[in-house]
Amino acid sequence: MSEAEAGVTWSVMIPTYNPTEHLRIALESVLDAQRQLGKPMQIEIVDDASPAVDVAALVTGWGLKGVTVFQREANGGLAACWNHCIERATGSLIHLLHQDDFVAPLFYRRMDEAAGRFPQAGMFFCRNVFLVGDRSHLSGEERAETGPIDSWLERICSSQRVQCPAAVLRRSTYQQVGGFDPALRWVIDWEMWIRVALATPVVYVAEALATYRMHAGAETRRLKNSGAIADDLALGMRHIRVLLRRARRKDCIALATRYVWGVSGDAAAEANVLGRPDIARRELGASLRHFGARVGPKLMFERLQWYMSVRRDAVSLQRPA
Repeated sequence: MSEAEAGVTWSVMIPTYNPTEHLRIALESVLDAQRQLGKPMQIEIVDDASPAVDVAALVTGWGLKGVTVFQREANGGLAACWNHCIERATGSLIHLLHQDDFVAPLFYRRMDEAAGRFPQAGMFFCRNVFLVGDRSHLSGEERAETGPIDSWLERICSSQRVQCPAAVLRRSTYQQVGGFDPALRWVIDWEMWIRVALATPVVYVAEALATYRMHAGAETRRLKNSGAIADDLALGMRHIRVLLRRARRKDCIALATRYVWGVSGDAAAEANVLGRPDIARRELGASLRHFGARVGPKLMFERLQWYMSVRRDAVSLQRPA
């Protein structure tokens, strides 16, 4: 009997690349939450051709039952692996859980209940914990009780409010909106959430049931270290503007533009604090080039002054004694 014939409605898909002990924590959290749910699940790792780790051997060594491992023939990057996860998923509800993140024991039960209560919704997400080392804090609260979110398109356009481990989508939603955009990295999930918001109601589960781990080895940190945030934001915004123009939502284009302007500035400020004026200068210059004409003369002038200040400081540091 196939998984579909056995009535499996859940697919927990875990994309990996050179995973660490964090993967074991992720898998144990899923198995614990499955027991609380009391339903069969497809729990599958899709490894993006890790060169340094035999993921199947790793999972076998941990003695974890009920987890399958599929290895891609060649590394394809974030979107390719995530989309392969979606293609291989057999359930009607799909959870993409990244190898460093984990869920609370009641995550799948609460999401399953929400999916049953709100059959018209195509996406469900909960409040999440941000974990940095041994410190943690909660994401913002969208509403006090579980239910559909009013004005969700405006909210998600104004900021990235959903972390991947907190989100569950119906298979039918992915079929409707398509997979993740392989051209994107920093905004790959935000762009997806906007597509989903244009297509279907979104339900918020008012409990903190997923943990998003932030650490030096994460893809977001690598992007920050390369000074590529503003460029990725610009590419994402080109796609998002097309979507929102089709929907005749110029108001949301303005919200999204203001958001990416702020994020690019935050990336520059963080680089400066960390002693990387070269990265700060790159991010500021890219933000001016991509977004300056869209945010108005006052904001553009303020950032231009900031850019010139960082550039002047960097030159003075390089000047011989």
